Amino acid sequence: MFDVGFSELLLFGIIALIVLGPEKLPHAVRKAGRAYAKFRRHVATIQREIENELDLAETRQQMQAEIAKIRQAEADMKREMDELKSSFQQLQQQSMNNTKPMLHQWFILGDYDKKRRLPNAPFLPNYQADRLLNSHLDPEINTASKP
Repeated sequence: MFDVGFSELLLFGIIALIVLGPEKLPHAVRKAGRAYAKFRRHVATIQREIENELDLAETRQQMQAEIAKIRQAEADMKREMDELKSSFQQLQQQSMNNTKPMLHQWFILGDYDKKRRLPNAPFLPNYQADRLLNSHLDPEINTASKP
């Protein structure tokens, strides 16, 4: 902090010894040490308060960023809900226009579902299904397994 070397401190000590004398010098040094310690404590307290304020400001900025993200997510969800409602209304209108009931048309997808649908399974050219899975459909397996 201050650029004070050993020679300056020695000169200051000699001057203090001459001015104060040997009886008052220990008391003055003790008092100066206490004042210096008190000064350092105050400086450390101020530094801690500044650091706490900076941390508080940083936390406040992070909270504002998170609130902005939450608001953006809320807007996205509202938009997706509106899309879902519109696709549902379109599907209802289509079902009203059709004369036949929608008994086996559960597989018809709206725009919302088409966007989020899983991709098709990969094509495996040499794949053979397990015959036991479909044993109830194949009479050969049923007769062959019976003794």
